[in-house]
Amino acid sequence: MALVRKCVVTEPSSFEEVVEDPAWVDAMVEEYDSIVRNSAWEIVPRPEGKSVVGSRWIYKVKQAANGSVEKYKARFVARGFSQIEGIDYEETFAPVTRYSSIRTILALLAQMGWHIHQMDVKTAFLNGVIEEEVYIEQPEGFEIFSSESHVCRLKRVLYGLKQAPRAWYTRIDSYFTGLGFSKSEADPDLY
Repeated sequence: MALVRKCVVTEPSSFEEVVEDPAWVDAMVEEYDSIVRNSAWEIVPRPEGKSVVGSRWIYKVKQAANGSVEKYKARFVARGFSQIEGIDYEETFAPVTRYSSIRTILALLAQMGWHIHQMDVKTAFLNGVIEEEVYIEQPEGFEIFSSESHVCRLKRVLYGLKQAPRAWYTRIDSYFTGLGFSKSEADPDLY
């Protein structure tokens, strides 16, 4: 019988705690590159008279079933709690799939002998287009040289923004309807 000792890894809470650790730096670079690839923002001079939403890095350790470290994950997020309704965002509602719909589909799949395909959209919210004019602070450690006082004008939503779930839902909804799918009357997340 083999014993596996669970690895206890403390998740850092600040940039200062991770800046010297190559594993965390790699995780931040991966997240930053994803944001840049998705053209999530443009760097602009800090606008006068406009609110600027704060930002920060969030760090998570993904562990394998045996307790070993599988992945270090860094997520750059907006501090959406500082957003003001009517200024930084308008609509926030996005429907969520009902558990009864999921159970019904799984039962139907089992009964018919069909196969299911699951997918995960990595950095899903970066696919949502932002409609409002929102500015956030540049990511700590990734400030543009000679433009440190500049901010990011968002073109895509980021995790933490109040309108992020709605923007993602709007994007995926238009994609599915563009493919010819129609929404269920019972559950707007079922096509």
